[in-house]
Amino acid sequence: MKLSKFLVALMINVVLGLFLSAATGLNPIVCAIAFIAIGIIMYKVSEAKGVVMFDGLAAEVWLPDVKDQFYPDSSFLNEPTDFSSLVNNDALNLQEAGNNPSVLVNNNIYPITSVDASDLPIRKVLDTYDTTSTIVRNAIAIELAYDQRKLYTKKHKDALLEKFSVDAAYIYAPTGAGALNPVVNATGGNAAEILDSIIDLQTAYNNVDAPTEGRILVLDPNHAAIIAKEDKKLYKMFEGAPGSMLFGFKTYMFSRNAFFITATGLKAAKGVAFNPAIHSRSSFSFLKNEVMKAQGTFQFFSKLNDPDQKGDVFNFQMRGLVEVIRNKYRGAIIK
Repeated sequence: MKLSKFLVALMINVVLGLFLSAATGLNPIVCAIAFIAIGIIMYKVSEAKGVVMFDGLAAEVWLPDVKDQFYPDSSFLNEPTDFSSLVNNDALNLQEAGNNPSVLVNNNIYPITSVDASDLPIRKVLDTYDTTSTIVRNAIAIELAYDQRKLYTKKHKDALLEKFSVDAAYIYAPTGAGALNPVVNATGGNAAEILDSIIDLQTAYNNVDAPTEGRILVLDPNHAAIIAKEDKKLYKMFEGAPGSMLFGFKTYMFSRNAFFITATGLKAAKGVAFNPAIHSRSSFSFLKNEVMKAQGTFQFFSKLNDPDQKGDVFNFQMRGLVEVIRNKYRGAIIK
């Protein structure tokens, strides 16, 4: 690959020399040699500074394998509001709306009182997600072999998606029961049936006049297994079709949902190891317009013939952010 990249650069320099010759009338051979000499000088200068040209893999070849269709159809991350178009320099520049107006009834005092409508600027820098490096002995050959390159990049893509999904699942789940954030406790008694709990969650949403459109439920696999035992026909219907409707919720499955502390009904600390004596598993819900995701730049890093690793090294970086827009209409079923 080094040789091929060098030959490409050589051809470009020759073509530039011919263009210069055509524009100035100078000898084409002299012009071509001049551009080749300039290219060699630039290479030597960059090499002296520790930046070796043509010493990596082509990012434009590898990056699309990770970026394209980043969210599979089975991912609940297809649902949140996407703010990616608002990202600038890997940050979101938003505005928090100012004061709300009041309503006067049968007013007879003038002038009517007023409030300042000035907005509060909010800047959110996207988080940085880095994959650990993969070391191979034939990265150049992999770059040329489409199927093999797909195999290697899929590992990095899956790792990025998994970590991004884990962060989203934790952030989207409520911290505990609230007036607009219902938590259905199904840890014992007659409330142990998951289907009944989903109906209870639907009722709780209805009782706070939550919009019926855009309700999303992300089931824990253990909860889904309970549904399979309760109603195998119903389970088969949504198991094979992620995003199918179940009691008003568009339903997905994810295995890394947040744990809740059974005694208090509060969300456990992020990353805590599951302890069945302390924790309950959770399925969580949200309204798609009340949570967001955003993605910024994707970058590919590589180094051929690394002297320390004795091989070719590459990894990926993604900038992204998952957040709650307003603390409303997030729910959970804990068991």
